[in-house]
Amino acid sequence: MLCGSNSNYAPCVKIGEETAAQLMFVMGTNGGGLEHANWNQNLKLAIRIQQKANEMYPGLFKPMILRNSRYNQQVASGAAIIEVGATGNTLEQCHTSMKYLANVIDCVMKDCAEE
Repeated sequence: MLCGSNSNYAPCVKIGEETAAQLMFVMGTNGGGLEHANWNQNLKLAIRIQQKANEMYPGLFKPMILRNSRYNQQVASGAAIIEVGATGNTLEQCHTSMKYLANVIDCVMKDCAEE
């Protein structure tokens, strides 16, 4: 679903009565030749979050992008870039998506603690 005018790209999803900006993971790897030993662990966490989001709020995430750059994701375990909407999304739509993302991450972290 695209929101906004024809001149503004605004990927969004309806969740209940609210409109949320769509999210997208941009995940780095060691494919560019720079050391990023734990990129697989970061990717696994991003996949878990996106799968849970798809269960809870279908359409909240766009497909993930995997790149041959690190984006400083080698610095910490679980590091990721999450793009929030695009140039045509409103601040309100972005805030709405953060509310839902927080619920998803909370559920994933509780699941992780139980394993």
